[in-house]
Amino acid sequence: MLNLLRITTIHLLHSLRGFPKAVVLLWAAFLLASSAQADIVTLTANDNGKQVQLNVGDQLVVRLPTISPRFGWRLAQAYPGQLTITTTNILPGLSSGVPGAPATYEMHFQAVGTGGLDLALLSAAPGTSYSSLNGYFHAYITIDQPGVAKNVNITEYGNHSSVKVNQGDQLLIKLDTTVGSQYAWELMPMTDGIVQAVAPPAEQPRKKPKKAKVGTPEDIAFQFQALKPGKTTLRFLYRNTTNNEAPPKRDFELQVEVPEPPK
Repeated sequence: MLNLLRITTIHLLHSLRGFPKAVVLLWAAFLLASSAQADIVTLTANDNGKQVQLNVGDQLVVRLPTISPRFGWRLAQAYPGQLTITTTNILPGLSSGVPGAPATYEMHFQAVGTGGLDLALLSAAPGTSYSSLNGYFHAYITIDQPGVAKNVNITEYGNHSSVKVNQGDQLLIKLDTTVGSQYAWELMPMTDGIVQAVAPPAEQPRKKPKKAKVGTPEDIAFQFQALKPGKTTLRFLYRNTTNNEAPPKRDFELQVEVPEPPK
């Protein structure tokens, strides 16, 4: 694909002979930059839980099984400014990676901005999914752009998974809790200095703030910054704040890798 685009570029440059040199160089730079961003990444049901690295401009194709062309898959949430859906198609069942699936629902996405996100897809008709996916598909997506730091967001869907962030990137982890609960999330000590806890971003003030009712769910945010290359583990325990002897109710663990910066 890349070689084909380079050949096309050479032919175009020949056709531009006689044009000002600045115009020719501008076209060449544009076409070669576009070809470098023309990657297409395809995921099937076999990639459930996979971590995927994209660059701004790349395309992501997800193919999942469904019982009938009448039913498909939908996003659990939107990802504005990072990932946008462009088209959907119905394909033969085998395209999903699940033998015997009656049909495949295909979704095309475009990476439009830097960041990290939990891509969560739900079966459009609850209880009608085909295979062991049970109506839920998840992949963790990071989108890079050379020289641009990104904000990576992780939710509790990413528990016991791994993520790669560049030096200088911000990592935000949101964990579920309950208003008024005796339990609270506690971050286990970190000593390697690979990432550092920082103050989470302040939420925009609302015109009419409402006090959350006791017993309702809410998220608590933990913000980190990647300081130096290496691998580390972020671990949280959901503990009873009134009884230190009580065992944790649940935990959250994330493997973090900060690669060596390019030379």
